[in-house]
Amino acid sequence: MLSQTVEYALRAVVFLAGQDGPPETNEQSSEVTKVPAAYLSKVLQSLARAGIVRAQRGVHGGFVLDRKAEKLTILEVVNAVEPIQRIRTC
Repeated sequence: MLSQTVEYALRAVVFLAGQDGPPETNEQSSEVTKVPAAYLSKVLQSLARAGIVRAQRGVHGGFVLDRKAEKLTILEVVNAVEPIQRIRTC
């Protein structure tokens, strides 16, 4: 089962993948994805640290995907917000 954080990250990435214009603000993304703005901000920061999204500052700032959606995997998005623990011993 996916955690709420992972679900929110996937919603954000899917939303941003469907945008072909200027960067989307946290508020715009929050409204469309139905994710609380404060929570989404933290999720987007994690995605930015992982190189999945890029934050642009300024008057026309916001978030955009940092690469083409076709080049992303669900596992990358999951690991950006909740790294999967590998089994190291049996």
